[in-house]
Order: sequence, then C-alpha cells, then structure tokens
Amino acid sequence: CLCPSGYTGVYCEQDIDYCVDSHCSEHGVCLDQRYNFTCRCMLGYEGPLCDVEVNECNSFPCSNGATCVDLISDYRCHCPPGFERTCFQNVNDCWSQPCLNGGSCVDLINDYICHCPLYSGRDCSSSVNQCVSNSCDPEGTILCEDLKSTYRCVCHHGNTGTHCETPINHCVDGLCQHGSVCVDLSRGFKCDCLPLTGQFCEINIDDCEL
Repeated sequence: CLCPSGYTGVYCEQDIDYCVDSHCSEHGVCLDQRYNFTCRCMLGYEGPLCDVEVNECNSFPCSNGATCVDLISDYRCHCPPGFERTCFQNVNDCWSQPCLNGGSCVDLINDYICHCPLYSGRDCSSSVNQCVSNSCDPEGTILCEDLKSTYRCVCHHGNTGTHCETPINHCVDGLCQHGSVCVDLSRGFKCDCLPLTGQFCEINIDDCEL
C-alpha cells in the first residue's frame, strides 16, 4: 500500500505521531498534525520550537526616558522619582492627604506643597502666632492677643479699631445740655456749663443763694 502523508503500516492503518521525534523546547507543547507538528508556546516565548524568549521591551513601553528591563512574559520600568509602572503617569503625592488643619495640597513630581490658611510648616501642623505677622503697633505699646485664626488688639482707653487707630469721641450730640460745650478727653468728656452746673449742665445755678 502506498500510504498518504501522515499514515503508515501495512494497510496504512497507523497515524504517524510527529510529536514522538519533535524538537519543541521545554517552553512549548507539541500538537500532532496530519502532515507535521506544531509547537504551542508558553507566554513569553515564540518561534517554531518555542525556544525564543519574547522581548517585551521591544515595544518601548516605558515613558519619560525610563529604562526597560525584560522579564519572562513581563517587563519592568525603572522610572524617575515620582512616576510608576510605565513611568507615564505622575504619582499623586497628595493621595495620602498630608496637609493638616484644613490645608490644601498641590501635587508635584515626587513632591507636594501645602497651602496653609491658618497654620504653618510643610504639612500645616505648626500654629502661627498671628501677633507676629499682624502687629497692632510697630512700637509694641499696644497689647496683641493671639486667637489662632486671627488676632485682637487690646486698645488703650480712648481708642478703637482693628489696630486701635481710631480715637473714641466721647462727645455725643445732645450730651451736654442747655447749649453747653462738650470737651472730649482721653478718658471721658467734660461739659463747659457756663452759668449752669452738673455733669451734663442740667442744673441751673440759683444765683439768689450766692
């Protein structure tokens, strides 16, 4: 019997197993075909006999000038500081919420900045003495009270305002009676009563008793 390709035996009854003498590498599995064999390769290998390791770095997967290291069915990028995986995306350094006490975080490359509204320090953890940056009086004669988020100036008698810059006018219209003149003083007022007397010039002097 003249057997067709793939068969043997006296009566061509035997299927030739081409995988018996196959040369697939240890990284491939032999599949018997009718006329030949093929090698099914494991991940990370290629070639007719699965003896060639695939270089995953040939596709240039690493960004920003990073170095690619070929592995078995994988690769690794040695990224610049602040990047990860394929070195394309910047690591979010604000993800851990490093800014305290209401501070807002701005992500940088391998770093971050905290904008601190009420505190100081890299992570807004240090209390700010408001009286240092907001002095009530350059000469230091007015007492400043630190209130953490703001400050208060303890004004001397006779002054008011945020920095005690406004003198208090103690003379209110109509305070001194009968047309007398009000004189503003640092700690109060005085009425020039003319022919009258009393704190507010409200008492008429009885000239008959003089």
